[in-house]
Amino acid sequence: MAQAEILDSKHYPYRAHSLKQWRNVFVLSLGSNVAKHYSSSIMTLESLFTWLGAKRTLEILETSPIWRNPPFGFVEQDYFYNAIMVCGSNMGLAEVYRLMFYAERRFGRGRKRAFKNAPRSLDVDLIYFNTLRVRFAHLQVPHRFYKERASVMLPLSFIRGF
Repeated sequence: MAQAEILDSKHYPYRAHSLKQWRNVFVLSLGSNVAKHYSSSIMTLESLFTWLGAKRTLEILETSPIWRNPPFGFVEQDYFYNAIMVCGSNMGLAEVYRLMFYAERRFGRGRKRAFKNAPRSLDVDLIYFNTLRVRFAHLQVPHRFYKERASVMLPLSFIRGF
């Protein structure tokens, strides 16, 4: 059985040398285990980096290496590729949340999951948004289960300040 492993790629890990002052800093957890529009899940994450990096409304400040790890929940699927991305922006919480869902759709994820923990081309979760604490039916910040997921905690351990 294959083991979990840390992988480097073109933009993972990454650290910006920014002098910009952003109103908001947020942390995204990224995951993929289906290469829907690209040759691999790593290419999906690379393409997401390039797409977000071209946006004037945000700046990618830092990323972790990519972690290839076994699935949890529904285990009869391919390994996941996970990373953390820290961004700065003047966008508000609702705008960031909309951007996350748009990114998932843009990179091939359907609106509805076939079932809980189903394979997916891109999964984007909001882990932190500044020091904000909110609890809505559809969104909780900080993310409700992030401390229980090695797929978040291991990549997060590579980020400064966490």
